[in-house]
Amino acid sequence: MLHDSHISPPDPGFESDAVPEAVLPDNSDHVVVELAEAGDTVAEELWGEGSLNPFREWQPDSGTNGPTFEFDLEEVVELELADEEDEDGVTRRLGLAGTVVSLLLHAWVVFNLSGLFVEPSDAAPYVPPIETVLNEPEEIEELEEQVDYELANPDERELEVREVINSTSVGMAQNDNPTPKAPPTPVLERPPTELQQASYDIPEGLEVDDRIVVKGTVGEAVVQLESALDLVTWEIANNLKERKVLVIWMLDASGSLTAQRNLVRKRLKRIYGELDALERLGQLPMRDQPLLSAVVSYGQKTNYLTSAPTDKFEEIEKAFSSLKADASGRENVFTAVAQVMGMWGHFRNRQGRQIMLVAITDEAGDDHGAPLEVAIARCRRKGAKAYVIGPSAPFGARKGYVPYVAPENGKTYQLPVDLGPDAAIPSLVRLPFWFAGPQYNRPPLSSGFAPYALARLVTETGGIYFMSNMTTMAGLAPIGKFDAGAMRPFEPNYSYASPADCLKDIANRPLRMAVYNASIASRQFKANSTPNLNIRVTPGNFKQVASNAQQTVAESALMIDQILQAFPRGVDQAYDTELSPRWRVAFALAYGRLLAQKVRCMEYNYACAQLKNDLTPQDVGSKSNHWIFRPDDKLNYAAPFKKTAREATKWLEKVVAEAPGTPFAVMASRELKDPLGLQVIQRYVPPVQRRAGRPNANPAPNRPRVLFANKKKNTPPPKPQPPPKPPKLPNL
Repeated sequence: MLHDSHISPPDPGFESDAVPEAVLPDNSDHVVVELAEAGDTVAEELWGEGSLNPFREWQPDSGTNGPTFEFDLEEVVELELADEEDEDGVTRRLGLAGTVVSLLLHAWVVFNLSGLFVEPSDAAPYVPPIETVLNEPEEIEELEEQVDYELANPDERELEVREVINSTSVGMAQNDNPTPKAPPTPVLERPPTELQQASYDIPEGLEVDDRIVVKGTVGEAVVQLESALDLVTWEIANNLKERKVLVIWMLDASGSLTAQRNLVRKRLKRIYGELDALERLGQLPMRDQPLLSAVVSYGQKTNYLTSAPTDKFEEIEKAFSSLKADASGRENVFTAVAQVMGMWGHFRNRQGRQIMLVAITDEAGDDHGAPLEVAIARCRRKGAKAYVIGPSAPFGARKGYVPYVAPENGKTYQLPVDLGPDAAIPSLVRLPFWFAGPQYNRPPLSSGFAPYALARLVTETGGIYFMSNMTTMAGLAPIGKFDAGAMRPFEPNYSYASPADCLKDIANRPLRMAVYNASIASRQFKANSTPNLNIRVTPGNFKQVASNAQQTVAESALMIDQILQAFPRGVDQAYDTELSPRWRVAFALAYGRLLAQKVRCMEYNYACAQLKNDLTPQDVGSKSNHWIFRPDDKLNYAAPFKKTAREATKWLEKVVAEAPGTPFAVMASRELKDPLGLQVIQRYVPPVQRRAGRPNANPAPNRPRVLFANKKKNTPPPKPQPPPKPPKLPNL
């Protein structure tokens, strides 16, 4: 803020030093000296301009009584008056002589007194000019007041704060309650013709490297492919406002992306037409070849569909049409990025172009690791930005499974497709759910985020990842779309170049290490799924059947105990000090599910044991030969685990409360759908009595049968039908 409280008021003793103006009116015999006004102060009497003026340096408050004059008394002539008795002649002579002497004396005194104020000078005496003054009002030019502004200390609340006219040069006034004139328009609804020049605050005097990379964005809402292409057009136009641009279209050549590639090819005319329209409207600067384009396809190898970047739309469209599908089933996208930057990266140095890589894919890429880091390094060296239109990653998994109907036999096969992982290291514990409902393992649940490797490429180069509905996303559980705003706090950390870097970072964080170790252990120690909830027994086998049912849940409980060893004692206390929302809910979900599954296993085990011990063969044969297990709100059998059940519920409810609208909350809600207790409903179903067959009263008599010999033919026996050929499944 600016303050004017530091402006010094005018000095009350201030005296104007303006030059006096001598004015001679027309009808006047005297010269009148007038002083020019200085503000509202009236000039004092002018004492003289000579340097010997004793009042020149004297001030009213100097403590002295003013200037002092000294006279030589010996040179003073004393005069005596004539006697009244003298004669008249003498009187007249003396009177005349006295008059002369008086005149001389006064002249001498005036001369000596004038020497005290006027410095002798050889120069000609100053003659004031004669000017004619007209009786017209004189316009006085107002001098602009110079005010020294200074920034106020925000901690000094007692200072008066005002807005000044030129405050925009040093700051902006802030409104505590801003009121928008109109609601904001969503980005997706803004036409490209409304593009505005982006503004940047760059400090003056600093040399800013234009290759500085601003982190990109991921985790945006899923959009249709057409909308994603419109957003890419928007990004191209924004970059064209600043400099020339080279756009490199990088197309996944896998067979599963054929429909999407055709859609992009049909959309090209609109994309380049909109860019031309913006240039004609003056929203883009007029330059020589402002936009160059190139087309590349990749699979197992990288194919350059344009020999060099071009500004001819016909060549670009022809390159899209000439793409051939790659049947290898591999998508080496990061190798292709590195090769493209090695081929055309010089357009940045020689022509100063902004390089934009636009990759369209439906998988995560097969060349993770070193090729990814090489691609990032080359993009950052040339200031290139990577934009990706692709699928979302599965939650806590790497593979998705796409249904495929084979034309050979009409059967449906689940084809694995590489869509993940969603984070540098796993953090999801793999456990099956009990009772009816989705298992979220095949197909897995969507994570709501991009595949980690592609997301890292985007964030490290300053681009954007656009999640779109790809064919391969049919391999994810259809539960709808996650809200981007709700997902953003739980975004993975994309700064790790490898899983080893991530493990090194979390080595001293017990809660994160516990979640990671539990996730790895769950892949080794696999718990069984829902046990048999509908058991039929007989008086002779009910004990053995109950023991077999106990064995199933006992194995699951053992696996769960092995996984729980990853959580050291007291690790739950680190939950309150954990700053990452993602790691917090990952811990609560993993720990809560493990405890809940353990309680379910023990409740089932205790129930089977009670049935086996309380019932007798007579009871089974008369009133209890059908056992039905149903979820119940309270533990009816495993009373020692009531505290564990309450703790499991507490952790799962934390996930739902802290991460609503996320995959974590979906998993926790699925576990909480059914209570942890069990109720056994005992029924008796009478066994079916088999009745003996009705005897035939009139059996058919035994009649003799005549046999005839057949003519032997030398024909070989028929060959067995060959087994059907297995269908040829495509590589996605």
